[in-house]
Amino acid sequence: MNIDLLSFEMARDAFDERRFTDAVRSLEPLVRRHPDDRSLRELLARSYFGAAMLGKAEEQARDLVRRSPSDAFAHLLLSRALERQSRHDEARGHRVMAHVLGAEV
Repeated sequence: MNIDLLSFEMARDAFDERRFTDAVRSLEPLVRRHPDDRSLRELLARSYFGAAMLGKAEEQARDLVRRSPSDAFAHLLLSRALERQSRHDEARGHRVMAHVLGAEV
């Protein structure tokens, strides 16, 4: 089995077990090696969010939105990261976009 695939599976297991910082530690080097892999970036953003690393979650979510503006989940994730930072006005547009694009908000 490929070491990157094994690392991804370990990160996903850590995320599923709510061990978000462990997931982050596994995912950060993977994202550096594979910067265009959307699934890695999404899981990293979600892990940052779960670990309350909100600035980093926002950064990853913004990158996901930039790369794919029609991704409802990316907009939802960005809105949630902004809301948890008490930036509700900024979050509102992304929450509306997530809803318009079909995310359950």
